[in-house]
Amino acid sequence: MILLDNKPNWISPGEDQLTADTFMNEAKSLIRRGSKVYVGTDSMVRGNNCIFVTVVAFHDNESKIAKYYYKKFKVVNSEYKNLKNKINEEVNLSVQAAQKINEFSPNTPIELHVDIGRTKENKTRVMMSSVSGWVTGMGYDLKIKPDSWASSSIADNHTK
Repeated sequence: MILLDNKPNWISPGEDQLTADTFMNEAKSLIRRGSKVYVGTDSMVRGNNCIFVTVVAFHDNESKIAKYYYKKFKVVNSEYKNLKNKINEEVNLSVQAAQKINEFSPNTPIELHVDIGRTKENKTRVMMSSVSGWVTGMGYDLKIKPDSWASSSIADNHTK
């Protein structure tokens, strides 16, 4: 299991890296202003390397908030060539990020976006039950493809 806290600082597009404290303060401010919180992780395997990107996004139309932060890092481990291992690690990283948000902002509703789907074209459909139980059992709302934009659009864009 990868520990998200041991990975690089959070990055906000167009800005420098943020320390954990700066990220926490900015997240608190966005939540106080009414922002909803969305968390997602995506990854890409290249050889024995797997690049993971975890995104924490904040959005609220009324408050005109649309901002996200991400952590990107490479893990050298061939076990992520296995789709089930890779998806489980993505969910693990997203849950860790959501738990961090809840540590400094308890009772904040968080939506986890997981890059799996239900249709027969999706190889990940066999994981629906276990992932759904894991995420909802942790107290988070779950969104999957095609509604999992934090993982399948934003995080995916940063894995390249």
